[in-house]
Amino acid sequence: MLGKQSKWSKDFPYILKHQRATLHLQAEPSSHTRQALVQLIERPLVAKRVSAPLDCSRSALFIKREQLDSLKKKWRIQRGNRKRNGMYDWTVEELTNTFEAHKRGARVPGVAGYGYTRSNLGLVDGVFFISRLLVGHVDGLTLIRRDPQATLRVIGAAFELLHSLHHQGVTHMDLWAANVMLPEQGQGLAQAIDLENGFNTPTAYFSETLGFQLGFFYYREIYRYITEADYDALVEATLVNYPGLDRAVFNRVYEISKHQHIDRLERRDIFCKGIVKSRW
Repeated sequence: MLGKQSKWSKDFPYILKHQRATLHLQAEPSSHTRQALVQLIERPLVAKRVSAPLDCSRSALFIKREQLDSLKKKWRIQRGNRKRNGMYDWTVEELTNTFEAHKRGARVPGVAGYGYTRSNLGLVDGVFFISRLLVGHVDGLTLIRRDPQATLRVIGAAFELLHSLHHQGVTHMDLWAANVMLPEQGQGLAQAIDLENGFNTPTAYFSETLGFQLGFFYYREIYRYITEADYDALVEATLVNYPGLDRAVFNRVYEISKHQHIDRLERRDIFCKGIVKSRW
């Protein structure tokens, strides 16, 4: 993270320092936002990771905070290095992916800033990711649980969002109902959140990647609210938006992804190598 500071300095020029924390912000914070951020810094962490709106409704910011628990992770983030598998740590991945996606015009929250805390020895031991809060939105899973009749609306919005992200060169590898944000009122377009598991570069394995994305969306909770046959029909209808798809390759990965847990590293293999192994 710190290794990228010079790259991001012009985008996050305002610096707020308090105690052991340094926050790099896109804009100078108002007095109430500054006070809320200071209170956040002073508040002891109750868990390794905390995700919640900033405790100031006028600020409309969402905060993710992580306490780093290993020397290796602290050193990687301090140096801006990748892990052995080629990925950055999740906070850096989300910051980088969200910032780039928003810059391209993708429908994701804007990045308001990032930050870190240092130990008494000067080593980074905690990180912050600060994004714009999607006020007036609800995630798709909450909407469906509140009203199962909304299932088709959520699926339709997610498929439209997925196509829009691909059009912007953004691949979201964790797009499930809870990461699709819809307006509570009106018929506005959906937005995507939680881009730590994603890519902003092209893939040589688009058919495999799309097969995973559409299969995963069913596997992660949606299967509880729609029959597989009805979901397959909706997928078939949306595939007209993807000419040139290798259907044999797509179908294999899609069928596996509908019924099998595929972890983060396996998803990376799908995007980078076109590889997914069936466990049945």
